[in-house]
Amino acid sequence: MMSSGCCASCGGPLVTISIAVGAGQRVMCSCARCDARWWHSEGRVTTLAGVIGDLGDPVGQRPYRRA
Repeated sequence: MMSSGCCASCGGPLVTISIAVGAGQRVMCSCARCDARWWHSEGRVTTLAGVIGDLGDPVGQRPYRRA
């Protein structure tokens, strides 16, 4: 489990956003109360720089199509 739904710093509610990056999912967790933020990659905490680096990974990316 990536988070319990509560911020580890202040106990506030979390907002999570998942994005497909390369061959996997990246999840950004943000506290609605204290604005603490962190990222998960493959179930482990990662840095924003790591997620940005993964954006250039073409593995598993789908071509963008307009509807």
